[in-house]
Amino acid sequence: MKYLFRMFLFDIKMSFRGFMGTYIAVVPLLVLCILRFFIPSMESSSFTVAAVNKGPHAVPQEVLDVLDAFADIKTYDSIEKMERKLRGTGSAEGLYRDPDKGTYVSVPERNPEGNAAFSLTAQVLRQHYYREHYPDAPDITTFSSGVPPELSERTATSPVATMGGAIFLVFMVIVSSFIIGLGVVDDKECGTDRAFLVSPVSKSDYYIGKSIYPLLVILFYTILGLLFLGLMHVNILQVYLLVLLSFSITLLVGLLIGAIAGNENEAIGIGKMLAMIMLFSILGGTLLSDQWQWVVWWSPFYWMYDNLEAILTQTASWSAFAWKSALMLGLCGLYFALLRKKIVSGLS
Repeated sequence: MKYLFRMFLFDIKMSFRGFMGTYIAVVPLLVLCILRFFIPSMESSSFTVAAVNKGPHAVPQEVLDVLDAFADIKTYDSIEKMERKLRGTGSAEGLYRDPDKGTYVSVPERNPEGNAAFSLTAQVLRQHYYREHYPDAPDITTFSSGVPPELSERTATSPVATMGGAIFLVFMVIVSSFIIGLGVVDDKECGTDRAFLVSPVSKSDYYIGKSIYPLLVILFYTILGLLFLGLMHVNILQVYLLVLLSFSITLLVGLLIGAIAGNENEAIGIGKMLAMIMLFSILGGTLLSDQWQWVVWWSPFYWMYDNLEAILTQTASWSAFAWKSALMLGLCGLYFALLRKKIVSGLS
């Protein structure tokens, strides 16, 4: 245990010694920030009414209460401020009262010249007017603010968060693999691996010690990713179990990089090629129709992504989680068996 801890500290020191190690550790945080930026807020993903509530153009509270059942109401004390809201992002309509004509003015966010279609606000107000003045007249249209029964089980989470979160965690597998591979290659270049041969550290201690830091990195970024993307309501146990099981991919890819590459540039090139395989697996799983999904079944990245997407959309059952994880582990074991001689000779 003492030697493992020393290997862990040595690995961290060597990782941050050069630019590439620091870059690899920081880049995932930048990726998370970009993903977070593209997740729509509640206001931008729902219908918003920007209404004037003060002065001569104020909309009465009674009317705002009627609209509140169908939209997110934002109030402003002038028409100018209301119009400024319409120039922002999101689906919004403006509303104010014309005191001279005694009518309401609905201002669509985008109103092409000659557009004769009624805005949603105008339709709700027309129905409210007829209900108030002609209570016995039948409704021409009715509105419902609820979710239709056929959509009641859909996830309320943004697809940017669920799909982006799944891709991010698969991406972290590649990042962790880079950390292992570059660490082994750096030891080769510096001759550190030969020094370990005459030290009390065994080969198993060496590679286990090399794995601790990347494992901590992927575990840290997993919880950080769930927090950033608003996914803390998913099954955390399933997420972490899958991340731990997928570390088998990290070890396979990391050791392969370390065995084949002779220097840092070669390691980066091999890592990029393996990252392209990961990207191909994900694109195949998302873009191919169901009858063509088998084209990417050979990739453990595909099964990890498919499992993650089900977990993050809260549609994963434990039975499906188990057999997909077993397939992922089985493929990793198969590829290690096929590449074992190459890996062992390259690391010797």
